[in-house]
Amino acid sequence: MDHLTLVVLQQTPIAPPTDPSAFTRFFGSTISAAGTFLGTLILGALLLVLAPDFTENVIDTIEEKPGPSFLWGLGVFVAFIFVIIALVITLIGIFLAIPLVIVMIFVSLFGGAIVFIFVGERLLEAANVDTSRWGHLGVGAFAATVLAAIPVVGGITNFVVNTVGVGALVYYWRNS
Repeated sequence: MDHLTLVVLQQTPIAPPTDPSAFTRFFGSTISAAGTFLGTLILGALLLVLAPDFTENVIDTIEEKPGPSFLWGLGVFVAFIFVIIALVITLIGIFLAIPLVIVMIFVSLFGGAIVFIFVGERLLEAANVDTSRWGHLGVGAFAATVLAAIPVVGGITNFVVNTVGVGALVYYWRNS
């Protein structure tokens, strides 16, 4: 036998991965992306059905004032963190901090859904497709899913989207 054949035969066979974290990472990402899709669809649908005028006005705010929307959102998140820390330090404030965190999560999710409706609108306009807000919502939810599936980019995008969404909500509420 030649030298190369001996080297190849002495190698250990490649076994399937037994590391459970690879399995968990794959299905964790899949579940996260599916949750993002369904969450965006459900929250966006609620907004379009229950508050269509409000949703339109916030989308207009995102379109006309993206910079101030982002800055307002960033300010709200920073202030929120300081308020939560102050409440938790006082111990008795924990009872107020928990509902405040829940409210902030919902505001952030609804703001993100509005931003993805706007993103869906922009994507469909770029493709010269004319549709309703429901089509914008569907395409925006798909875009949210694709972005959520990308490991680092998804997290950064989610932060920016939620920041703009919360900021647009606050900016519209403050100026209306």
